[in-house]
Amino acid sequence: MSEVVKILYVDDEKGNIDYFRSVFRREYEIITANSGEEGLEILLNDQDIPVILTDQRMPRMTGVEFLRKSIDISRDSIRILVTGYADMETVINAVNLGHIYYYISKPWTYDEMKIIIKRAIETYRLRLINKELHLQSERMEKDRVVAQLENLRNQVNPHFLFNCLNTLHALVHDNDLARDFVKNLASTYRYLLEHNENLVPLRSEINFVHNYIYLQKVRFKNAFKFEMSVEDEHMDCMLPNASLQLLVENTLKHNIATKEKPLTVNVFVEDDWLIVRNNYQPKDARHESTGVGQENLKKRLSYLTKKEPEFYLNGDFYIAKVPLFEDKS
Repeated sequence: MSEVVKILYVDDEKGNIDYFRSVFRREYEIITANSGEEGLEILLNDQDIPVILTDQRMPRMTGVEFLRKSIDISRDSIRILVTGYADMETVINAVNLGHIYYYISKPWTYDEMKIIIKRAIETYRLRLINKELHLQSERMEKDRVVAQLENLRNQVNPHFLFNCLNTLHALVHDNDLARDFVKNLASTYRYLLEHNENLVPLRSEINFVHNYIYLQKVRFKNAFKFEMSVEDEHMDCMLPNASLQLLVENTLKHNIATKEKPLTVNVFVEDDWLIVRNNYQPKDARHESTGVGQENLKKRLSYLTKKEPEFYLNGDFYIAKVPLFEDKS
C-alpha cells in the first residue's frame, strides 16, 4: 500500500482525540469518532480502514462492544483497545474471543503507540496477502477440477469420438487394423481418465499423442502428416496435462486436411518451449473457434508461471508455443 494508511480513533474525550491526531497526523490519515455508534457509522461508509483504535470506557457502548460489532462491517481491520489497568479482565476476554489483536494501557507514550500501530499495519497487510493466496488456492483447485472435465468434454470433443467410431465401423473386416485402432483409442481415453495431475512429463504427453495421431492417420490417411522431433534431454520436462494433444487437435480442427492439401504438423522444442507448427490453411468461417481450449490452457499456466502460451501466424505457418518446466520432484 503506497497510499497513506487510514486509522480510525474512537474516544469520547476530545483531549485524547486531539492529542492522538497531533502526534500522528503527519504519518497517517487520522479519522476520529466521539462514540462507538459514530465509529460504526464511519466504517459503514468507509470499510477500507486498516487500523481501528478505541478507548474502552465510553458511555452507551464500550470499546470492546464497538470492536465486536465492527467485525461484521470491516472484518480485515486490525483492532486495538486503549484501556486502563482496571479493565484488564475485559481485555483478556476480548483477546480470547478474537475481538482485538492488540491492547495498550493508559497512559501510553508516542514511541509505544508508534510501534504497536506499525505492527498492526504489517499484520493487516499480511492478512490481505494470506486472503488473496487463499482465494487463489481455491480458484486453482476449482480450475483443476474444471480442467479435468474440460479434457474429456472439450479437448477431445465428442465429434472426435464419433468419427473414430465411424472409422472403426468401416474396419470391421480388417481384424488386425481394427484391433490396433481400438487399442489406441482405449489408450487415448485411459490417459485422460487416469492422469489428473496439473503437470506431467513431456515423455508421457508424447506417448499419449502418438496414440492420438495413430487414430487420426487412420481417418485422414495421407491428408495428415505428423513429425515429432524432441531430444531425450527434454523428455523429463513438465507441462500441463493433455496440453500437447490439445494443440495438435486444434491443428486438425481449424485447418483443411485433404489429399490435395495435406496438413503437416511439426512438434519440437526450442529454448525451453514446446512448439507445435502447422501449415496454415484455415477452414471457412462456419468452423470458427470458440477458444475454450486455449483459454483453459492459459488459465492453468497462469498459476504456474508468468510465461504465457503464444499463438500466432508466422508467414505460411501457424505457431503454438507452451513453456516447459524443469522436473523438481
